[in-house]
Amino acid sequence: MVPPMENSKESLSSRFAKVYGSPGEAPRVLGLLRAFWPLLVICFVTGYLLRAWFPHPYLGVSQVGILFFLVAVAAAILLAWGDKRLGNFLKGAKGEEWVAHELAFLNAEYTVFNGLRFGGGKQNFDHIIVGPAGVFVVETKNWKGSVEFHDGKLYAGGREPSRPPLRQVKAAAAELVSFIDDAGCGDLPIHSVLCFLGTKLPQEVMNVNGVVVCTGKKLVEVLQETFDEPIAESMREKVVGELRKVIE
Repeated sequence: MVPPMENSKESLSSRFAKVYGSPGEAPRVLGLLRAFWPLLVICFVTGYLLRAWFPHPYLGVSQVGILFFLVAVAAAILLAWGDKRLGNFLKGAKGEEWVAHELAFLNAEYTVFNGLRFGGGKQNFDHIIVGPAGVFVVETKNWKGSVEFHDGKLYAGGREPSRPPLRQVKAAAAELVSFIDDAGCGDLPIHSVLCFLGTKLPQEVMNVNGVVVCTGKKLVEVLQETFDEPIAESMREKVVGELRKVIE
């Protein structure tokens, strides 16, 4: 006889989405690398100065002192800059974790993949969701303030970001389409979704150049929307099987 607790666990797992991967890993790792790579330059310069002074100095004491002072100032500035950049990446990681938590409570018809990257691919996928309405590529942005859209472009604080999120999620969707085609999974509807957390949007749900833009609290509603004819369960299982191979 199966203990009541095990029955309860099995019942819960059959009610909610299957979840694979770990959210927020990519921004944490990339954040450390991109934020503190200047330290390598500082270490190189410091090593040069030490070599210039020991054991056969060819720089004067005053020259070495000035150079060490300049290196110290540069290190302080770069560390402050790196700390700020790292904070932005960690904030992004927290946003991905929040979204992953919400996605975990989708019903059992859905399968969620967090933090996926294809071998040889260029894109880091925040979330890929396979459900009755299609396959969704969700890009999460945990930004303060507000964003606006003009002529199909996104502006934050009146400026277009250096890495436009709309272009980013479209590129991710294109890579997923290529992956699905190569896997022989047929012509499936792929939906690009840009989800904002803590950001003021003109509308809670909107379509911008074919990308669904929404707030965090509207994301699940968007995923449950019927965009096309429902995908057959057998086809969903085939797509899920191919995506699982990426992480196994």
